[in-house]
Amino acid sequence: MTEIAQTVETMVQGSLSEVTRQCGDPSCACATDPARRHGPHLYLKFNAGGKPYSVYVPPEQGEAIKDAHRAWLRFQEIGVELAADNRERFLRLLRREKEQAKAQRARARKKA
Repeated sequence: MTEIAQTVETMVQGSLSEVTRQCGDPSCACATDPARRHGPHLYLKFNAGGKPYSVYVPPEQGEAIKDAHRAWLRFQEIGVELAADNRERFLRLLRREKEQAKAQRARARKKA
């Protein structure tokens, strides 16, 4: 399987964030010591249908979603590389057409 096919098959679009939280129990150590907050908890954040979503990722799914997110980032890199190649091809075509038009004008002036 090609790198692109593997990337497309596993990627998940969005961003990941790890959050620590204070639980709200005033007797818990997290209430007085920020270093003892709960977490970090992993969340997948994305927009769908014009609405933002933040989905909790259970610890047992953490590595899988991180791999899927890395695949998404790689997909974006591949897209940028392809688009740059396409842009260069387009610019070469424009230069070639411009040179051809210039040569035609020069030939027309010689005939006149």
